[in-house]
Amino acid sequence: MPQKRRPARLWLRPDTGTWVIKDGSQRISTECPESEVEAAQGKLAEYIASQYRPQRSNRSAEVTIGDVLLVYLEEKAPKTARPKETEGMIDRLNEFFGDLTVAELRGQACRDFADDRGNEGGSRRDLEVLRAAINYYHAEHTLDMVPKVTLPAKGDPRQTWLTRQEVAKLLRAARNGFRSQHLIRVIMIGLYTGTRLSAILNLQWIPNTTGGHVDLERGVIYRKAEGQRVSHNKRRTPVKIPPRLMRFLRYWKAADTSIDETGQEVRLRYVAHYQGEKFVSPHKAFRGIRAAAGLGDDVTPHVLRHTRATWLAQAGVDIHQAASSLGLTVEEFERTYAHASPDFQKAAANAF
Repeated sequence: MPQKRRPARLWLRPDTGTWVIKDGSQRISTECPESEVEAAQGKLAEYIASQYRPQRSNRSAEVTIGDVLLVYLEEKAPKTARPKETEGMIDRLNEFFGDLTVAELRGQACRDFADDRGNEGGSRRDLEVLRAAINYYHAEHTLDMVPKVTLPAKGDPRQTWLTRQEVAKLLRAARNGFRSQHLIRVIMIGLYTGTRLSAILNLQWIPNTTGGHVDLERGVIYRKAEGQRVSHNKRRTPVKIPPRLMRFLRYWKAADTSIDETGQEVRLRYVAHYQGEKFVSPHKAFRGIRAAAGLGDDVTPHVLRHTRATWLAQAGVDIHQAASSLGLTVEEFERTYAHASPDFQKAAANAF
């Protein structure tokens, strides 16, 4: 009878004194000397994990949630709007659900996950990924039973928005603060266009493949790169640049442009930058100017978007145009902001 193949294991190569992974006839160097046993063991664990192939079957009693998540991670997650974020969600889901078979998934397990996660909004987003992974696996392999993923209740929309006086305080704090002047651009663009923070940070002066760009000739901000995929609930539609913001954008573009020693025009890449370089997160600096302005902890960069939407409703702007400028559906805008309009349910209230 043929000898059963031994699993992958470590072997100390005598001529080099380094650890090697032996897997059948293969020899894979870990580049770890004899003294670095733990590092070599880590390389072995990574190798074994990379060799694992998920179960593919239509029998839900045979397929684990871990298999389903791994298929989704390999085939679908890289094509999502935020691959790294999706990967993090899958890691959390696998740690909690991975050993369960698809047939064993119950509503109580989903509720237990939400309790363990300790964040209803975060657990809902994670479980939405679990649901998407199961549906994707089912579409590929036709499971004989597709469980229902129970989601926590959707939270109420945030209602925090700023008055014009509060915005003025915030801008004054950014202008006078230590190393916070770069937030002025973030605040102005967020306030006058309702663009989400992540899109503002990726906004550039010319068309590109990684983010949106500002087109001053057409007077439009394109909030996503050509061909960029975004979540269905975070659409990045183009937005017309308001006249007041246009003046600032022209001034900022001129300030970001210089002539080098060869006479060539040189321009900084990102619209919102810190000393010429892209910055990843303004939250720490924003907390500083928020405190200096005397505003509460509920005032975050995302509140600028809510402020824009609320001001549009208060101004009685046509609901279709308001929703379009924010990248929302009419239903979403009406549900969250329509009550701020001076004409909100006016005809119904005065009917009799």
